[in-house]
Amino acid sequence: MKRTLDHDNLIGWRRRDQDLALSLEEGDPVVITTSSNGHDASAKILTSFSETVTIPKNFWFTAESLGRRSVVLLLGEDAEEELAEQEWYPKPRSPNGSKKINTPSQKMAI
Repeated sequence: MKRTLDHDNLIGWRRRDQDLALSLEEGDPVVITTSSNGHDASAKILTSFSETVTIPKNFWFTAESLGRRSVVLLLGEDAEEELAEQEWYPKPRSPNGSKKINTPSQKMAI
């Protein structure tokens, strides 16, 4: 499946129950941010059409264009996808060591 990303369109925070591969098909670089646990996060910038990022199952992820327009190719099995609430993002753990889980979401099949 192809997705066009621009200033008004991004892939919001979500996670899937299957691995997913993303690659840049055309346009400007894309940043893909992932979080395995809803707290720690890392980012990878796709600048080349030959690069692919694999997002492991159950990792939270988001993707957005770093320019005017990008087209990404998403390759993976059909999967159940869990969408985070619109303003959600990975948040660091509290300094007192609380183990509160940071995963407000809604489920969706794609």
